[in-house]
Order: sequence, then C-alpha cells, then structure tokens
Amino acid sequence: MTSRLWPTEALRALGPLFARAVIAPAAGVALLALVLGAGGAPESSWWATVPVTVAAVVGLLLPGWLVAQAWGLRGLTAAGAAPAFTGGLVTLATLLAPPLGWAWERAQLLTGPFGWLWGLAVLLGLATRLLPAPPEAPSLQPEPLTRAGRLLVGGALALAVSLTGLPVLRATGSLDSPLQASDAVYHLSVTAFIRAEGDASPFGATAPMYDGDRFYYPSLWHALAALLPGSVVAGANVLVLVLAALVWPLGMAALLREVLADRDGADPAWAQADGLWLALGVALSGSVVSVLLLLTSVWPYALSVCLLPGCLALVQLACRPGTLGLRGRSRALGLLGLAALGVVGAHGTGAFNLLVLAGPLVLAALTAPVGRLWCRGGRGRLVLGGLAAGGLVLLAAGAWLMRDSLASVFGYERPPGNIPETLYAVVADHPLLATFTPYVPGNALVFLLAAGAVGAGWRACAVLRRWAVGTGLALVLLLLAAGTQWPLRVLAGPWYTQRARLMVLVSIGLLVLAVLGAQELARRWQGVPGWRAALTTPPGRLPLVLLVLSLVLAPAWRWGLRQEVVAAVHDPQRISYGTMLSADELALLRRAPGLLPEDAVVVGNPSNGSAYLWSVAGVRVVYPSRLVPWSEELAWLGEHLHELGSNPQVCEVLRRRGVAYYYSDDAPADGATGGGRQPLWGPHLEEVPREHLELVGSADSGGGTAALWRITACG
Repeated sequence: MTSRLWPTEALRALGPLFARAVIAPAAGVALLALVLGAGGAPESSWWATVPVTVAAVVGLLLPGWLVAQAWGLRGLTAAGAAPAFTGGLVTLATLLAPPLGWAWERAQLLTGPFGWLWGLAVLLGLATRLLPAPPEAPSLQPEPLTRAGRLLVGGALALAVSLTGLPVLRATGSLDSPLQASDAVYHLSVTAFIRAEGDASPFGATAPMYDGDRFYYPSLWHALAALLPGSVVAGANVLVLVLAALVWPLGMAALLREVLADRDGADPAWAQADGLWLALGVALSGSVVSVLLLLTSVWPYALSVCLLPGCLALVQLACRPGTLGLRGRSRALGLLGLAALGVVGAHGTGAFNLLVLAGPLVLAALTAPVGRLWCRGGRGRLVLGGLAAGGLVLLAAGAWLMRDSLASVFGYERPPGNIPETLYAVVADHPLLATFTPYVPGNALVFLLAAGAVGAGWRACAVLRRWAVGTGLALVLLLLAAGTQWPLRVLAGPWYTQRARLMVLVSIGLLVLAVLGAQELARRWQGVPGWRAALTTPPGRLPLVLLVLSLVLAPAWRWGLRQEVVAAVHDPQRISYGTMLSADELALLRRAPGLLPEDAVVVGNPSNGSAYLWSVAGVRVVYPSRLVPWSEELAWLGEHLHELGSNPQVCEVLRRRGVAYYYSDDAPADGATGGGRQPLWGPHLEEVPREHLELVGSADSGGGTAALWRITACG
C-alpha cells in the first residue's frame, strides 16, 4: 500500500495546525502589545501597534509554516523553522523584483515574485509527497508529544514570551520611539528608502545612502520592516519585540525538539518524559540576554541569529543517522537549503555561524558515507574527488564574488577586549557592556548544567559530543575576539571581532548542552537513595526545581537587566552611547511635515538628530546616517557648509541637491539628555551663520534648542 497526501487531507489538517502554529502565537504577542499601562505611553499609540504586531507575527510565520506543511514537516520544528523559510523566500524575491520591474510593497507582494516563489515552494513540497512512497517511509517528525507534553511546552513558551516581551515593552516606552544608536539611524533610513523607492534588493536597497552607487548589503531585515503597516519606527520596534519574544524561543524549541529526538532515538529506554525536558529547555531559552543585546542595534545580524536555531533544527534532522531514508533526507535537505538562505540572506555572517555550530553535525553525518565511498576503490574515490573539487570551486567563486565584503570584515580592526570579563559573561550570560547591572550569579545555572553534561555524557552520547565541539569552537572564537591583537584574532573577523556577536553562538550551544546535562543528571540520580531520589520522583520534579532555581538565581530571568538593555537605546535620560533626540526634539521632527513644503530637503549634522527626519517624519535629508558620506560632493559640503554666504560654491551644491532648509541643535554634543553625539565628521556643520537663515520651528533639546531653518542666502 502506498502513502499519499491528497489535497483534501492536506486542507483538513490546516485548521488545527494553523491555530496552534500561527493564531496562538499571534494572539500572545498581540496581548503583550495591549499592556498599555506597562510603558506609560499614550493609550492610542499602543492600540495603533496591534495590527503591526499581528502583521509581523503572521507575516513571519504563515508563509514558512505553509511551506513546511507542504514538505511534510510538522509540530514545533515546522513552527520554529517557519521564519527562516519565510526569510529565504523574501531573500529570493527581493533579488528578482527589481529586474522584473516589481516594486517591493504590500500591494504587490502576493501577485509579485514573493507570491510566485511561495506558491512554487508549496507546490513542489506537495508534489514530493503526492508521489507513491514505500509503506515503511519514515516521517520527518519525531513521535508526537502527548496532550500533557504539549501543555507543558506551551506553558514554557508562554513564560519565555512573557518574561522577554513585557520588559521590552516597558523599557521601550512608546513603540513609535526611535532607537537611538548609530546602526539604528542607518537601518531606519534604509527601511524608509525601501518604502519610498520600492527596491529591497541587497544590491539596491542602500543605493540612496551612497548617492546612487550600488553595493551588496544584507537587506532582509529592512525588506520585512518596510512591509509592516504603520510608521517605519513602529515597524522596527515591533520587529524587535517579535524576534526577541517569539521567533527566538520558537526556534530554540524546534532545535531542542530535534536534539532530544536524536538523543532518545539513540537510547529508547530514556524517553522524553512527556515533554518535560523539552519544556525546561524552551523556558530557559527565554533566560538568555545576549540576543536582546544584539536586537538593540545590529538588526540584520540579530535577525540572522534569531533565524539560526530553526535552521539548526533542520541540520539536526537532516543529519539524523539512518532513520529518514533517501526520500525523507532529500526533503529535509531541501528545507534546510531554504532555511539557510534565510539565515545567510539576513546577514552574510550567518554562513560562518552555521559553519561553527552545524559543522560538527555535518562532518559526523558524512563520516560513514564518505568512508563507504572511499572503500569502493577507484570509482568511489573519483566521485569523492569530484565532489571535493566542485565544492572548492563553488567556495572559491563565492569568495571571489564577495571579496570586497570579506576583505572588509577580515580586515576590521577593533581595540582588544578583556578576557576575564568575557569569561564572566560566558558563565553568567551577561551583556558585554560594563554599564549594566551584573546580577550575580546571572544565568550561571545554564553554564553549570552544560559543563556537567560535557563531563558526564561525553563518552555515552554522540549528539552531546557534536554540540560540545560546536560550542567549544564558538568559545575559542569569542576568546580570540576578546584577546590582544594576536595573529589568530583574524579568525574572528567575520564577526567584526565583536564579542557580543560571538557570545550568542555560545549561548545557543550552552542551552542545548544544559538540557542534555539536566537529562543526564536525572538519569544518574534516578533510583539513588536520599534527596536525589526525591528530586527525580516523580519525573517532573527535577525539571521544575531547575526552572524555579533559574528564576531565583537570575531574578525572574533578570527582568531589570532586560529593561536596562532596552532603555539604553530608547530612554533619552539613559542612552548608553549618546542621546541624539530629546522628547521635545522628537516632537519637533514629527511636526516637520506640517512646517515644511512636501518636497523639502534638509541639511544638518546627522549626529544631532537631523538624520531621523527621514525615518521619523518622511522629510528628505542630505545625510541620512552618521557615517562619512560616500559622495565627494556631499563630504565637501559637510566640511564647508559653515561658509554659507561667503563661498558661492556652497549655494551651488545646495541648489543642485534641492536643499533649502537647515537643522541645528546648539546643545553640547555630549549625548547626555539630548542635543547630539560627537560628530564622526564635519565638525563645522553646526556653525552656519544665523544671519543667512530664517527660523521655521524650534524645540528644547535638553540643554539647548533644536531648530528648523529656511536657508535665505541662496536666493
């Protein structure tokens, strides 16, 4: 008898699966957005974010989830990997849209390249499953959890969502409050340009930032944010919330589900105890702070990191020894390719992240088939040689195409770090920034469980060994980035030798090892007389004790620390790296469209808040980021704008660029409560003679006055 998935059966299955995988998470995150009083923001602004939040959740999960269903993936793995599938489809669609003449906007999303690719992926998946298959063909999913197990995992996910989402909401204040960090200025402006120009390609989205010149820059984050309803700022803030509070724990749930399925498959006598260990791991995924730190600035990389666990779950599935069969493994590899495209499309460093954490899994899975081919003699060795040569050619071609980007990251110089501080951060999962409360002992329980797993289960558990090797590689790279300028530090180049970017890889590995360690602890204590037997009887007692212990040692998973991390980029009184906008100054920016003509272009020092005019208010600016302008003409203008009225060439450049307005802020450039940060270039941008200006509007900027002016010197 053959096994087929008929369309009627597929449609019949969609209802309950859609409710579990999409509607329930959407309702949970929307509920968080409705906690209006938590942030003290005006009620109307919070209500306005509800459709944005639901759109972000459904938009990230639904397309990828339907692809997963069509290809035979089910349960937590389907839900956790769904955002990575969506990311892969969006990456391809943004590449196809410009040459085909399609604008990247909601109105053309389903009828354009994204809709075509989505439909094609679903149809291909259904086609592979409608073909006859042997009756013994295995499923892509492990044995389903019982109802009690599903409730446990659902409760753990709700806990992780709540203890991440609520502090983020409180510290953000209002979801239309722009994040104040250099990277955020850049990313918000790129997103605004995508909305205005309709080009979300990684080769075209950032062109307006470089005076029309085209370079490769990962644009998946910006493409997703540009599609959300509401303002650019609200969309970016909602995306941070959804990624930190939902996509990350869902991805970790999928990864742990596959890891534990592999562990239990190797030792059938030790079942998953009805989801107890999975629930513990899903809950503990919410205790990690390193992901939230990345989401407070480096959004494209943080998106790649949040998609990574779901992709690693598929690596674990595809590398499962001897249970999938050729057809099942082919489907798993197809899904893995799409998910990996999402991870790498979000940020190129995602390829190196996969190499570090997935490399040991892949190498272990390839050992047996490579050995068999080698033993076949000449023909087998010829095949291996051809595959190796082809792989090297593809690798060399990719490296050559990306040579400029690779040279920039491998050659990136960063001051040396602090190894003792880094080791403390690994043990306690503390952000690698000294301004935050230490919360000793932090998340040390996860580290101790992981260390115990390596010590106790190294010989007995192959899955544990592979994850221990990957985690060890990530730790070595982290310490290389933290050390002095020794030659091997170049290996941390793909992560810009930034410890925070590598720390999250260690966090993923430690979470996996911690669950395996807790499981090993229960195995060793089971049946031992005394308090250890009491902790393991009934089976659910030890996971519950460990969970409560984690909440006590890292107080409610460091609720206060999470608020500090988010407030450090949102609260004008607590910005870590320099405040650029006070509350009154932000209000002035929002009034700007009513003060200026529709085609107005404004010039000003981008470090004093003027760059936000574009992303916050939709008013065009000459300098949309704090970086030195790419154009020689604009760089010259920044150095000579203070010669307005005395140097005719200044007016020539302004007229050529259509610039008729100027933004100033005379507060000290100390970044204390407003005003601006020290400029990265153009120190004379604030020194334009006021006799050549006419005041349009002003506001208190915290120690000074921010003002919009009309330039009168150029006629």
